[in-house]
Formats: sequence, structure tokens, C-alpha cells
Amino acid sequence: MDEKNNYLLDRLDFLEFKQSVLFLKPPQHRTQLFYDLSLEDFMKIKKYTAYYCTKINDDENVSLNDFSKGLIEIWAPAKSYPLSASLVAQSLMEEALYNKLLAH
Repeated sequence: MDEKNNYLLDRLDFLEFKQSVLFLKPPQHRTQLFYDLSLEDFMKIKKYTAYYCTKINDDENVSLNDFSKGLIEIWAPAKSYPLSASLVAQSLMEEALYNKLLAH
């Protein structure tokens, strides 16, 4: 694929991610920090999540807390919203991997 197509696919993933966060968040919560998320930050988060999925698939000892710490290192605003790691993981991981993450 050429660069323009990759950019469009990345933008589409970005928009789908933001939509997913809106649907998954608790109704009474506001997620303003995700509105301010840039495409560049999203791409870093997506890459980190893919790396973490590999760790889960390799049966490494992982936890949502560890995922959260890594997420905050990549994107500091995640620290201000306690459910951000869970929302990111649920939005970007396959359901089985997300469930494994929660089980540890």
C-alpha cells in the first residue's frame, strides 16, 4: 500500500477508536481527554497495544496495571482518567486477549 492509503487507514482506525471509547465508557463519565488525542499519539498507543498483545499471547505475566503504567509513559493524559487503560485495551484488543489481560 502506498503512503496515502496507509494514512487513510490510520485515520479510519483513529475514528473507530474514538467511537469505541464513547460507547464503552460508563454513561456518567466524561472522556474529554480522548477528544484531545492526536493521531500521532493514537499511533503510539496502537503500537504499544500490539506489543502488549504479543506479550499476552506469549503467556508472559501481564496485568492491566502494568498496561496502564506503560500507557501513561506513552500518553501522559491517561493518568488523569482511571479507566483510560481499560478503555484503550478493550477498544484495541481482541476480546479474548482483553479477557486474558483482566484475568491476571
